[in-house]
Amino acid sequence: MTQDHSAVTLATYQAAARVYQERTNRDRPEIIDLVQKMIDVIGFGHVLEVGSGPGWDASLMESMGVQVDRTDGAQAFVDMMRSQGVSAKKLNVVVDDLDGVFDAVFANAVLLHLSRTELGFVMERLRAAVRPGGALAFTVKEGDGDGWSTAKLGLPRHFTYWRESSLRKVLNESGWTVVSLDHIGEGDEQPWLFVLARN
Repeated sequence: MTQDHSAVTLATYQAAARVYQERTNRDRPEIIDLVQKMIDVIGFGHVLEVGSGPGWDASLMESMGVQVDRTDGAQAFVDMMRSQGVSAKKLNVVVDDLDGVFDAVFANAVLLHLSRTELGFVMERLRAAVRPGGALAFTVKEGDGDGWSTAKLGLPRHFTYWRESSLRKVLNESGWTVVSLDHIGEGDEQPWLFVLARN
């Protein structure tokens, strides 16, 4: 994703944060399963969440015993979380300092906005921010190519779609070891890849 793609997509989330909150399904058992797999690797610990959005996944992780640093690239989501009485900060995962070494990084439906080149670069950055033996848990949309969509929010967002083989290649080249890679929602209009990797 070029800087223009990134800026437009972030502007959409900034403008439509409340719409996203209202129109997104927060009750997804497969997310609970992914968090549990991550906990099985790291033994709870301190997690950097990239793209916390309304903060639902962070609250889930905290309820399961994980300490979470909540971040988002859109100030509207940061403000939304802070209004709930929790700490959150603005973070662009491509350019900003990741501020420390964590037991894991969690990124649900976030890295799919990066271009293929950017994802490889970010994977290396995230690996440097995770302790040896730590974990990376993330989700991307399964498919071919990339493109724009106004679905759900009515404003443009850019997506890059991934197949298992190409995603495994990026992970391996950036030094991650894949623990699990699950195909979620096969047969639906838009299937997902749920990934757990270890440093």
